[in-house]
Amino acid sequence: MTQPTTLHRDSQHDLAAWFGHGPRALLRTWMLHVTAGEALGFCVPAAVALLVLDGPPALAVGGLVMAGAVEGAVLGAAQARVLGREILGFSRRAWVAATAGAAALAWLVGMLPSTFSSVWADWPTPLAVAVGVLLGTLALLSLGAAQWLVLRRYLARAGWWVPGTFLGWAVGLLVFAGITTPLWRPGQSAAVVTAIGVLGGLSMAATMAWVTGLVLVRITRSRPVAEHTPSDVPADEWDALAESTDRFDLFDPSSLGDLPEPVQRWLRHAVTPGTPLLTGAEIEMTGHLRRGEGWQSFRARQRTRLEGGFVWSARTRLAGLPVRGFDRYTRGSGETRWRLLRSIRVRGSADESLTRSWAGRYVAELFAFVPTVALDPGVTWEDVDHRRARALVRWETTTQVVTVRVSDHGRLERVELLRWGTPAGSSYGQHPFGIELSGELRAGGYRVPRSVTEGWYVGSDRWDEGRFLRFDVTRCSHH
Repeated sequence: MTQPTTLHRDSQHDLAAWFGHGPRALLRTWMLHVTAGEALGFCVPAAVALLVLDGPPALAVGGLVMAGAVEGAVLGAAQARVLGREILGFSRRAWVAATAGAAALAWLVGMLPSTFSSVWADWPTPLAVAVGVLLGTLALLSLGAAQWLVLRRYLARAGWWVPGTFLGWAVGLLVFAGITTPLWRPGQSAAVVTAIGVLGGLSMAATMAWVTGLVLVRITRSRPVAEHTPSDVPADEWDALAESTDRFDLFDPSSLGDLPEPVQRWLRHAVTPGTPLLTGAEIEMTGHLRRGEGWQSFRARQRTRLEGGFVWSARTRLAGLPVRGFDRYTRGSGETRWRLLRSIRVRGSADESLTRSWAGRYVAELFAFVPTVALDPGVTWEDVDHRRARALVRWETTTQVVTVRVSDHGRLERVELLRWGTPAGSSYGQHPFGIELSGELRAGGYRVPRSVTEGWYVGSDRWDEGRFLRFDVTRCSHH
């Protein structure tokens, strides 16, 4: 057996300082990324407009709406790059999707007046003006409102983003019109028209980036969004698992030493060099759990922490009625508690058998979502073969043998161990248990599995009957 590089507890890195920009640096970085992102993205609808505006109205509207979605995706990706660095656990994917969808809607609304100009011509002027103002307001509000739905998960004052984005785009469009309208003249060459448009687009993008950057600086200086303990979960247990790693090392691939080759391959793939070696994770998921021969859908939120345990809070339905509850393994004891309609107890247990079973689950899921467990001094490793390595895990009174399987590219594919429990047709005892992992999700400087299946008899011909939990990770952050 070999002893891995340890997680040094005497490092003095500060988590907030590591992840956050200062106000001036944040404003500069935001302006640079957003100006470039919007200017680049705006080229797509500008180019499409030259091709389709003289064509059938349906083609023009469809083409510009799709081009607007591309513009939004490019802008959203540029913004998400900054926000992902500023806000721990920020979902870049959700931000890009929200921005692209809102941009497509804004272009659709913006195209309505010109597309149906013949209809508007017969309207009374006050009505036409009122409808035009309403549509313009809707178009300018759409982006900020869609992005707010994502931002509100992380910042307490995220509501200011909606009027801030509205103002940024309104001023940016005024700047665009103020620059391009006096310069464009009938009969100009395509090169001149394009150059004027590029100048106006850059000016619009820079103005919008500056205004929204000022708003971003203000709202990110506020405290993070208040945490709410899930229903029925003991508040002290839930809050304890959210404590940030206060002192940590930064990941250095050259320091992996004598770890087995599959483990080195896994860590180099799963952790970006220079990433803080954090020991806690929060995971949101949607999936299905097995009930008899059928599968029941659920949504859940979980916190897990090295040497802290886990709490898994979930919502599902029983005969169409809402059921909420939690499983936990903290402070050396396990518990499960589930209630129908918030008041009728349908399941509850906290005995020794459950504690032993939840301890095995905790260890397996820790390897799946917190790669830094591989470097803990309580873990020693030995080689198995090119794809597998075996870990002996010692924490407090727990000793567990865990086998990990790693792909040739470094992705963690499976975690196996013996877990206490009663698979169908068996009695209480230690039985083969495992987690199959597929896909990947970026979570800051980490890669974690996107799709997870848990069950008994992993890797055997009884795996289909032994599976009892499967889910997709919708968000993961480390702390």
